[in-house]
Amino acid sequence: MKEPDNHIEAIITRKISGEISVIEETELNEWLSVSNKNEKYFQDLKKIYQEASKTEQKIPIINIDTEWKQFRSNIDQDKKGSTTIPGWLRIAASIIIVASLGYFIWNGSFQAKELTIVANYSGQQIALADNSIITLNKGAEITYPRKFSDKSRSVELIGEAFFEVTRNESKPFIVNLGLSSVEVLGTSFNIDAQESNDEIEVIVNTGKVRFANTSTQESVILTKGEKGMLMKNSNLISKAQNNDVNFMAWKTRKIVFNDVELDEVIQTLNRLYETQVSFSTEVGQNCKVTVSFDNQSIDAIMSVLELTLDLEYKKSGNIIEIVKTGC
Repeated sequence: MKEPDNHIEAIITRKISGEISVIEETELNEWLSVSNKNEKYFQDLKKIYQEASKTEQKIPIINIDTEWKQFRSNIDQDKKGSTTIPGWLRIAASIIIVASLGYFIWNGSFQAKELTIVANYSGQQIALADNSIITLNKGAEITYPRKFSDKSRSVELIGEAFFEVTRNESKPFIVNLGLSSVEVLGTSFNIDAQESNDEIEVIVNTGKVRFANTSTQESVILTKGEKGMLMKNSNLISKAQNNDVNFMAWKTRKIVFNDVELDEVIQTLNRLYETQVSFSTEVGQNCKVTVSFDNQSIDAIMSVLELTLDLEYKKSGNIIEIVKTGC
């Protein structure tokens, strides 16, 4: 039987412990409906937890010092004859072993203080204990606690993700990014902290955040429509107006180009799709593009550009080369 990935295991954990969200309940039901093996896997884990819980309740109260002395006394009688280990001790030992197994299974698998999820696909969602929602771009890695502390809410991110944070003025929400951090009370924003990028970028969609350099403690306050940037090589932090209308396209799958040069169009496509689009050296890159796409494939997009700009291109696997344009 193929075991579920970390994301589904985390949802199963919260389902069994009674802490599952509505979004996770839907996702779990979809996973369970895929095959009978998935349903059996879920039921097996649920049974382990239930048996472990019942076993822990049945463990008798024993005076360890008194019983140990009695046990040692029985062993000493071995000089006079054979000794039989008391039946209660054999039973207690069995119960302790089973209970210990249940304890380690529950605490190791279900009661882990932190969970780490690596997104297998773009748009994978995580519901946190405070009902905040994190949408991960493919390959993004998020580490978060099963339950937040009484003073703050803190998570760690590598890669790109969109945050919709539940407002709680008494417990700030902090995203740790290594070189920098983002602190909010309640808002929505996009973070691009991919390790391959030269900068860490934060774009605020609603509300207000504090974007800080963790080494220099310098920070900028970002509001709706603003972008914060931390250059990794110079360690400088700054902010500006966000002019990229497609900064959430990886999540929404909607792309808008309004009188945009073809070169910029290609950069956006390369960022959003698992393809590499390029120009032949003799092809001009200054064609203007005004068009929008809604959840369309790269092949469909290239077909539209082909008709709109009278361009020609060659495709080999994920490599696309534009060899001619009519503008």
